[in-house]
Amino acid sequence: MRSFINPFFAVILAGLLAACSSTPTEEDTSSTDTMPQETQTTPTQPVERPEPAKPETSSIPLTADNFHNHPSNYDGTTDTRVIYFAFDSNTVPAAAFETLRAHAAYLKENPNAKVRLEGHADERGTREYNVALSERRSEAVEKFLRVQGVSASQINTVAYGEEKPAAFGHSEMDWAKNRRVVLNYTAGRP
Repeated sequence: MRSFINPFFAVILAGLLAACSSTPTEEDTSSTDTMPQETQTTPTQPVERPEPAKPETSSIPLTADNFHNHPSNYDGTTDTRVIYFAFDSNTVPAAAFETLRAHAAYLKENPNAKVRLEGHADERGTREYNVALSERRSEAVEKFLRVQGVSASQINTVAYGEEKPAAFGHSEMDWAKNRRVVLNYTAGRP
């Protein structure tokens, strides 16, 4: 029974695929014949696609809850050197992807460049927990860069925990600014 079913399904599948394929008819191609010459493209011409529009960041409110993933923190270039994180998280925010890709491209093009990834945490939690969390954050950024093809010999990670805050207040926004990884180039700065 089994030997009959496999060839049977193979024939049915081949028939369905053959029925789905089609060739254009004269009616299908006649509409392109009437288009003006300058709008027709040939297969050898590259198609220019406009870059996708970046979201308007001024309409997105900047709060402590979305600070880590707010587009205004990242410009997609190596000029941005700080990656922010959500509370108690070591997940690289999606808004930082293009910026980190720019750093990865720079590091791959400049094999003598070296970067130190400095992980930080806010003041909440024990000292030990914050050091471990900031280490996981710097390692998450390192993993992102390594997946992009950056050599491990170009990356050094360090975890400061809560010891080097960027903001010295005790508000949600101050804490959001302290949950970060700083990309500090030690050689071959961009």
